[in-house]
Amino acid sequence: MPDDANEQGRSVFHWTVIDGNRFSVAGVLLGGIFVLLCALLAANLFPSEPGEPLYLLFSAFLGGNLTLITVVIAINQLVFSRELGSPGDLEQRTRNAVEYRNEVQSVMDRKVSPVMPGSFLLVLHENLGNRAQQLRETNTGQESDDLSAELDELIGALREDVRRVTQALDTPAADEQIFGAIAATLGTTQAEQLYELTRIETEYEDQLSGDQRDLFESIREHLLHIDVARKYFRTVYITKELSFLSRTLLFVGLPAQFLTAATLAVYDLAAIEALPAAAIVGATLVAMIACFAPLAILASFVLRLSWVAQRNATVMPFAASEKDYTL
Repeated sequence: MPDDANEQGRSVFHWTVIDGNRFSVAGVLLGGIFVLLCALLAANLFPSEPGEPLYLLFSAFLGGNLTLITVVIAINQLVFSRELGSPGDLEQRTRNAVEYRNEVQSVMDRKVSPVMPGSFLLVLHENLGNRAQQLRETNTGQESDDLSAELDELIGALREDVRRVTQALDTPAADEQIFGAIAATLGTTQAEQLYELTRIETEYEDQLSGDQRDLFESIREHLLHIDVARKYFRTVYITKELSFLSRTLLFVGLPAQFLTAATLAVYDLAAIEALPAAAIVGATLVAMIACFAPLAILASFVLRLSWVAQRNATVMPFAASEKDYTL
């Protein structure tokens, strides 16, 4: 039973942070807030008539949401500033990208590399799997038992990563959405595999054949190319996601600000006391949900953005402990 509960908890966490549509996650957050407000109302802990506490609360929401929207837009402008540059800078960036693509294409088993992120990473991992299989074929048992065991363990780790990533990428959704390519590689361990390659080469230098050395170098190049591609796609994803978040916050935040300001104006009228208590409570609940809407949108997007940044924070050949990825 505890294992089932842990698995269910991981599934909920995975949906909330990674898989779930950001608007669905925001809707769940707002639904939870609505249930909490209804529970307070049922316990007679929610005001049923206008008063100074509600007026101060809506005033705080009005100022807080305005600050929230402006800060996020400022962050978005900071991200966009990296995309600006002189013609020389822009040309150099393009040439660097073309050179990287040519380097990757030179080690691929096809003449033209794909342009979609998912397909690009899929081909790289398929090639890496082929190199791992070729390395396994060279492990004929003529080497020492220790070297044979080390090679088997390394090949198993490489093939397991390739299997998991290719399974996640071999879908139309992963190819069409850049986040699908990033999510498929969140659990890979290129830094550890790169370390194992170097360690085996150092410890068994005299026992490795020429073909094995060539395959080690090819696998190393594939791991480096995969790491660079993943981090580049992460940069593109974060830029696109922040721009979409800013636009969404404007679409949601401006009506929420208008409704909050209207609520404050109505609360200041003496005629509101003549309205039925149920109407006042209902309008107050709607206004409260509208106040929390920009925060829920921000929380749903930041959860995934921060998770992607955290899982991709290290740069090969260094690796962070998995304990650093816990909440």
